[in-house]
Amino acid sequence: MTNFYVEGGIFKDLADPAPIAGTEERYGPFPTEQEADKTWRARMADKIDICNHRLRVIRRDA
Repeated sequence: MTNFYVEGGIFKDLADPAPIAGTEERYGPFPTEQEADKTWRARMADKIDICNHRLRVIRRDA
């Protein structure tokens, strides 16, 4: 079974692969990529003014 997650947060800079402590975000699991994408779009829109806020859709096979 495949699940999709939305993960990320606010990053110090592009070279640092880990979000700043306390800003981590994780949503899911979602059964389809389309459902995860809807959450990704909504969460990104909430923080559109924060230039170093990043989220991504992750696929995980169980």
